[in-house]
Amino acid sequence: MKPQIYSCKYVCVTEIVPKQWSDWFYDMISQDAPFSWGDNNRTMVDALSFAHHVQDRLDFQDEIKISKKTLKSFYKTLDDLEKQLIYIDLEN
Repeated sequence: MKPQIYSCKYVCVTEIVPKQWSDWFYDMISQDAPFSWGDNNRTMVDALSFAHHVQDRLDFQDEIKISKKTLKSFYKTLDDLEKQLIYIDLEN
């Protein structure tokens, strides 16, 4: 029996998260995440689910100051990825 091989398109999370967020972003999204990562080779999540989780976490972060322009650009990127059915790899 030969199994069916599937493939998908993805981007690495580090390619879409603004570099100036790196000191707080990854810890923040780890909290109460509806997905897990860190001990896998690849952890794929769709862009819409990722966007919802990021927004949920940002709602609890009063001390983090983010420019509206940067945040809008980030969500635009996620929207574009979702429209193209491109996943986000949380492992890289």
